[in-house]
Amino acid sequence: MSAKRVMGIGSNVVDVIHRVNQIAGPESKTYILPDESGRVVQEVVGGVTLNHLSWAGLLGVPVGLFGYQGDDRYGLFIRATMDHYGIDRSYVRVLENTATGFSVIYVDPEAERAIYMFRGPSATTRPEHIRQDFAEAIRGAAIVSTEVSQLALDTVIEVLKIAREAGVRTVLDVDVPPDFAVETAKLGSYQQLEEAIRLADVIKPAKAAAVQLTEARTAEEQAEAILRRFGGELVAITDGRAGSVLTDGRSTCRVPAAEIAAVDSTGAGDAFLGGLIAALYHGLEDLETTGRLANACGGACCLVIGAFPVLGRSRDDVQRLFGGPLPFELPPEPSPPVDASRHLGVQVLRAERSALEAVEALISPERLDAACELMQKALAQNGRIHTTGVGKCRFIAQKLAATLASFGIPAHFLDPLDAVHGDSGAVRPGDLLVAISNSGETAELLETVAAVQRNSGTQVIAITGRAESTLAQRAAVTLLVPVEREADPLGLAPTSSTTAQLAVGDALAVMLAQAKNVTREEFAKYHSGGSLGRKVRGE
Repeated sequence: MSAKRVMGIGSNVVDVIHRVNQIAGPESKTYILPDESGRVVQEVVGGVTLNHLSWAGLLGVPVGLFGYQGDDRYGLFIRATMDHYGIDRSYVRVLENTATGFSVIYVDPEAERAIYMFRGPSATTRPEHIRQDFAEAIRGAAIVSTEVSQLALDTVIEVLKIAREAGVRTVLDVDVPPDFAVETAKLGSYQQLEEAIRLADVIKPAKAAAVQLTEARTAEEQAEAILRRFGGELVAITDGRAGSVLTDGRSTCRVPAAEIAAVDSTGAGDAFLGGLIAALYHGLEDLETTGRLANACGGACCLVIGAFPVLGRSRDDVQRLFGGPLPFELPPEPSPPVDASRHLGVQVLRAERSALEAVEALISPERLDAACELMQKALAQNGRIHTTGVGKCRFIAQKLAATLASFGIPAHFLDPLDAVHGDSGAVRPGDLLVAISNSGETAELLETVAAVQRNSGTQVIAITGRAESTLAQRAAVTLLVPVEREADPLGLAPTSSTTAQLAVGDALAVMLAQAKNVTREEFAKYHSGGSLGRKVRGE
């Protein structure tokens, strides 16, 4: 067995899955249904290429992905999942300020589905990117797989050409019909599609694609016609519940599908291709055995939600549907991940994210601008910005002062416990006070606000969760960060509220820094040490 990897490029996305009572047509309505745990949406990693790599990897094939991903939440999710499944990402390049691809999928009770795709970086990957960034990955592979689904056809052609020149076996998943690829998705021309298929050694057209590529009626005739027309060594066509058809030019074989109670057909063709690639990698030569293995993966995929194998289950499903021992040894399987939906730590993160999303939806941009203008006015009068808070809000106020100072903006944390014992004298006319309190009723904080307003006429910006609070009434500008419930099980410990306060403070600091036109060179003056200092100096 070769130690080289099967390397793939193409669709790698997050599938956002909803169960529905029926697939809606134009001008119609349908219902989204909760699953057994009450969830109405499930996010799982998917995508034509990453799906078939994951199923091949499940069967002991060393696999890797090459191409681009975004630096957003979905990109992080995909890379973490790849790591867990042992999918190499040495040749994954992360693009800044880029959205990762995703698909919104609706699945009905009969396991039929409708898919709406955002292609992400796959849509903008060009032939020059392949030559510059990924030629090494292609030349060093045991097998290279790619797809006609999301990549531009000239990009697919470049991948296949480099592989052919290097003597690397290639697999092409023609996942969408030619008319869709050319007329709807605008991936390229019909001539480019034909060129891509001719460059592939193994061709796996989806059933609808096979129908358009030939005038033949049966899957057997279609497979044979595609092999005659385009060449190659193997054509495999998935035929739904009727199984699959494979031909190598010497013989043609139909392999029946096992009877299963499907729950979601999403990615079944991708899983089929993963099994086919595993058969190629492990050196299986018998078409019937190869088809049984590919069918078993496709069937196992239909037993789970989404298109990725479920660790701790899907490999057993494949072996059962294959109908006997697999004709090669399997390495130990990675441990199944902990169910994130029931993990307390993940639930806390989700609650805090929800709190931030609520604040983002409710906060007033006009009030943010007004707060920033007050801060600018204070600085223009040679004033300073003071921040204050009690308890956990104390640390949020300290962070805000530190962030402002890192931009070269004079800022100081005013301890409310010391302020009423003399330290309020540090606040001068023309200064500004940012007071942070979730309730807006903390006694020590209100005493501090009263002292500085009485002694120096200082204006106050309030960051609080209650519009009717005393703090809000005393402030020149109030930034509301209401949080319905804290993230801890008791709903008491400052968690979601302090996260929201921190984010709003960061927003103010960044807005003020931009208003003052703080440059990279100015920022570097205040960061002479550490890795951040080296970064801003370009070292």
